[in-house]
Amino acid sequence: MYERIRPLWIARVALWQGWGTTLRVGVLLWVATVLQGILLPAIAVRGAMPDLLLLMLGCLALQLNPSAAATAGFFAGLLHASMLDQTVGSLILSRTVAAFAIAWLPIMLDRQRLLSACLACALMVLLANGLLYLAAPSITGWDWWRAMVGVMVYNTILAVPAYGLIRRVLPPYQEEIA
Repeated sequence: MYERIRPLWIARVALWQGWGTTLRVGVLLWVATVLQGILLPAIAVRGAMPDLLLLMLGCLALQLNPSAAATAGFFAGLLHASMLDQTVGSLILSRTVAAFAIAWLPIMLDRQRLLSACLACALMVLLANGLLYLAAPSITGWDWWRAMVGVMVYNTILAVPAYGLIRRVLPPYQEEIA
């Protein structure tokens, strides 16, 4: 007699419970982008500069499911491309694929351990920059790879405090039991 009333799609989107997490991820990526633009030359050590956007993306990928991590990677690539004067497509593709791959890492590692974040951030730099090098090769060659190793070491050192911040800001990831 009484049929259940289904709200319109716009009402379902507005009432979706994931907006808080989505906004937090967006703010974290935006803050990392702004800090990278402002602080990068000031915190360089012997020519090695961290990539704060990849650092944040690596820590976020450990806390998010693979599809959300790929979406965060897409927007991180878009933010990265807006700061740099490089090809937009290769930056977006490399960040998206790397974040998707890192999000599958908790199958082998424990999300709760801080050392997992160090490995995730090192692999994030290696995957993202390796894919970027394959999509848009650099003329400098070995110098580019040496600089990437410096970024990887710097991001690995900064991974523990960044992952601690992420764990405080984002709610814990709940795996669905089917």
